[in-house]
Amino acid sequence: MYNFLKYLPLEWRLRDDNYCVPQGPSFSSASKIGFTLAGSRLQLRAPGHRPLRKPVKEKRILSNFDVLHEPQLGRYGTKGVMANDYWGGISLLYRRWAFYGPWMTGCKGELSLGISIIGRFDKYAFQNISFFNPKAFEMVLIRYLNDRYGHANWEDELSHVPRYHGPVDWLCHHHLPVFSASFKIYNRGEDPNYLVLPDYLFVFPITEKHFVRVSFWQDIYSFDKNNKPTFDVSPIQELQDNIFNSISLELGPETQAAYDKVKEEVGDMRLSEEFAPLKWPTNVYPPEPVSEMQQRLRAGS
Repeated sequence: MYNFLKYLPLEWRLRDDNYCVPQGPSFSSASKIGFTLAGSRLQLRAPGHRPLRKPVKEKRILSNFDVLHEPQLGRYGTKGVMANDYWGGISLLYRRWAFYGPWMTGCKGELSLGISIIGRFDKYAFQNISFFNPKAFEMVLIRYLNDRYGHANWEDELSHVPRYHGPVDWLCHHHLPVFSASFKIYNRGEDPNYLVLPDYLFVFPITEKHFVRVSFWQDIYSFDKNNKPTFDVSPIQELQDNIFNSISLELGPETQAAYDKVKEEVGDMRLSEEFAPLKWPTNVYPPEPVSEMQQRLRAGS
């Protein structure tokens, strides 16, 4: 009861730079969530949706509905997010959690979780390859990351500076019956050395033509003059780690057979232990020549 009163989800006091440890939802009360994907079963645990702003709604696909039985991929992301219209997606889950400072000092930060199925539309499908082949999957992932992040750059004389940087902190995982990897994609400022607010991504194949993307991102609302959080971010990270560690996958018979077939053909089912950041932006073109008159106009002469 004391903590409930101390960490009320209210902001009646001005935010200050006093260090604090915010409180968010407890993972101990997190419920189990399951999805059926082409006969396979993906499960995890996560607290109920508790965002800072009530209009932010959660997204959840019914657990007994197999979204890949007859996949109907929609446009992945809003217009302009992707470099092209080759990719489609199905959103399985979206939730967001606010973390509050003590004594009505307001929300210090939020953690978001998104889970999606990603694939290519039939017209643009990669021919004669299986996502269960680790080398093919790495190629698919490069194409996806280039189309999702690599095409975004700053403008004018900074057109050579990408808006994102990654993948960073690439790590292979072995707790699922298929290979998987996690990494970060950082937002990048006009200063190439200014990297902030990374997306934490976890990916693995779920069929020969689809992969699962689990995304975490943290929003920080309280910074000091050095652009450092004024609070302990470990409660946010702890919740993220607990959700991630709860993810499990049970392959359906047909999917297991397809995976085993590829394994017989390629032998080594491991992803590369290292994955260097990609060369972004991917859409840089030589600047158009500027006439002497245009140069004078820009200089104000």
